[in-house]
Amino acid sequence: MRVTINRAELLNAAKRAAAIAPSSSLIKEMTCTLLETDSSSGKLTVTSTNMEMSLEQKIRCVSQDEDALAVNARLLAAMLEKLSGEMVELRREGCDRALGLSSGEAEYIVSAFEHGSYPKPEMPFPEDTVKVRGIPALARRIVFAASTDDKADRPLLKCVNLTFTKDGLRASGSDGTCIVTANGDSTSTGNTSLLLLAKSLDKLARMCGDKDEFRVGTTGKTVAFLREDFIYSARLVQGAYIDTERLAVSNLPQFQILTDVPDLRKCLESTLAFGPGGKVGLSFDGQRLTFQCRSELGSSASTISVIPLKGSIQGEYWFLASNLEACLHAMTGSVKLGIATGGMLILETEDALYLQTATRAPAIQAEEKKKTPSQKAA
Repeated sequence: MRVTINRAELLNAAKRAAAIAPSSSLIKEMTCTLLETDSSSGKLTVTSTNMEMSLEQKIRCVSQDEDALAVNARLLAAMLEKLSGEMVELRREGCDRALGLSSGEAEYIVSAFEHGSYPKPEMPFPEDTVKVRGIPALARRIVFAASTDDKADRPLLKCVNLTFTKDGLRASGSDGTCIVTANGDSTSTGNTSLLLLAKSLDKLARMCGDKDEFRVGTTGKTVAFLREDFIYSARLVQGAYIDTERLAVSNLPQFQILTDVPDLRKCLESTLAFGPGGKVGLSFDGQRLTFQCRSELGSSASTISVIPLKGSIQGEYWFLASNLEACLHAMTGSVKLGIATGGMLILETEDALYLQTATRAPAIQAEEKKKTPSQKAA
């Protein structure tokens, strides 16, 4: 192998590859990136996989021969980041088990594996595809709602559901406590529903921009996002997902107010000083909404003015603070906030709908309510 290539372009590809390859594995080759040169096309192919998702990237280069080898993914990215100069040379002699990287006055020598030992994934090329843009924006609004626990009996809660409809792309996610649905690219029309791991969509979102356009298709077992010289493939999950549309219809708000997401976010963050990661209470009183937290450290409350829209705006309801905080960080603009039967919280913006089940008030508050007047006076 003797390749001359732009260092910055190879570094970007190596960082993406390192984000896919596992940091450790019983199979050492799994932690590697596969490098393949093609002198006829003048491109270097960079491939990585963890068997859940795979990535193939092609970069223009000057290659004098054809070769293929695998090198540790994180080490490759680290070496390229340390090297200086605009161009970098990759070189190995014959079937040598060492790869040399040089740029400027520096050179690295690193151990390499033969390509035959690398578990190269099968990269799909589906014929029927749909154009999609705005992957990062969609992921920000949906991924946080999926479960991150390791319970094997809840695999679907670790997923996001991508549905291509006649009105465009819609996505939904849930961890069993909260549910969120969001609109994606309105031009991505179709009649297909796909289930993939939330972390798979999140990985892709971190590798692209909202203006990047992909062709999306499925082979039945995987979904592929294709762009020129870029193929990202993720394993599909089998099963029936939550009917979020039915849930939304069956949980209509008893009362509803209008406010802004930044105001809600600021109010919640200031209140969580005494209850980080715990529970937060929402108290409604006409044109006022109060956030409150209580813990062994003390209590806090913060109030904002709101605009009543429907129903009798009153009552107190408690929710898991971490879920609500994640939701408000994913939303923007004005929001309609309502409470449905049973205390279900409903947040609705122009392009997203969020539902969160209510919880019991903190134990501290419950204990105070049990005290008799004489005990409180004492």
